[in-house]
Amino acid sequence: MSIIIRSVLIRSMDSPTNITVANPSKTAEMAAGIRALHRRRAKQPLFDDPHALAMCGEFWRRVVSSDCLSALVVDTLLASASGIMPLVYTRARFGEDLLEASIKNGLDQYVIVGAGYDTFSARRPDLMEKLTLYELDQAATQQSKRERMKAAGIKEHGNVHYVASDLNQEKLHQALARANFDTTRPALFSWFGVTYYLEMESIKETLISISSHMAPDSAIMFDYLANPKLTPCGFIRMQEDSANFVARRGEPWISSFVPDELPGFLGGLGYETVNHLKPEEVGPHYLSETDDITYPAFMGLYHGVVGRAESG
Repeated sequence: MSIIIRSVLIRSMDSPTNITVANPSKTAEMAAGIRALHRRRAKQPLFDDPHALAMCGEFWRRVVSSDCLSALVVDTLLASASGIMPLVYTRARFGEDLLEASIKNGLDQYVIVGAGYDTFSARRPDLMEKLTLYELDQAATQQSKRERMKAAGIKEHGNVHYVASDLNQEKLHQALARANFDTTRPALFSWFGVTYYLEMESIKETLISISSHMAPDSAIMFDYLANPKLTPCGFIRMQEDSANFVARRGEPWISSFVPDELPGFLGGLGYETVNHLKPEEVGPHYLSETDDITYPAFMGLYHGVVGRAESG
């Protein structure tokens, strides 16, 4: 048995450490808009999310629904951030491929760390019948998502547990304990769109919380920012523009990794690397047949398993 946990336990990095975010995450909102726009524009979407539009606020709904407006806003006004957009649906495809493989191997519990406006429970009722899903996020984003689901007529699945939390204020295993999470069975933790917004110490604490408190053979998958000094020449401007874009919206990128050193770093925390796509490998792996989409070659994807190496 395995469990996937993907939680949004983020708060605005410029808020005092003892105050929880009062507003929904702007980057989580944008991610929903990107998934919806990809579905509308792509001839063969890499990741098809039919409920993404319902998770968008009024601004993104208008942008996605109008070719003229999306061209103006995304391709012109937000051109500085458009380069990072393929990351959103590529990491979603990476994660769901691993999820399906895990279910075939007995996965029966799925928890999302950094859930944002994720729509897995609505998109895949076939898989939800085999899972118990835990979604962790900061309270404001979680409340906004549930309100939008209700407005769209999307029923909350009976197998979903919503856990409002902030990983900067409590450990992951402590948050899950409040939801009666079963730590005796392995878990697969999905942690996308989070690491680069956290201090390195918070990243380590979350990773150790999993490797030290979850059952052997639990696993984690996440995306990460490569050290900006290693960004390929052709992507430096894209990386800088993307970083400036999120920083101006109050959610700056804080942490990065050297891709070649990542397996060793995770190994020291109790993980064995299973799937690691370095930034320059992701595009050729998922987008080799797509000429009009360029993957940002400064964002990598990682999947590791607990219990096959000693914890650090």
